[in-house]
Amino acid sequence: MKEDNQNVIKIFDKFVYLKETIRGWSIVIMPDKILIDNFHHGYTHIHPERLEIKTKTLNDTFLIVWEHIHKYEGVNLEQLKKDLIK
Repeated sequence: MKEDNQNVIKIFDKFVYLKETIRGWSIVIMPDKILIDNFHHGYTHIHPERLEIKTKTLNDTFLIVWEHIHKYEGVNLEQLKKDLIK
């Protein structure tokens, strides 16, 4: 049986899904369909380019996403990448 923990947080008009399992974690920003995770590739990254990001934990990454959405009252994908990437 899979053990997991999932939360949904609404920030302005965005829904941020946080999921943590034994194998790793993910953050999905909807309706923008932005995925940030540490599954499958051995490093924490943002899709679709699989660009490595500077944070390693779910909480640290969520804090950057939360601050970004509050600052821009939404998601500016190129700026979010700059905020997250090493």
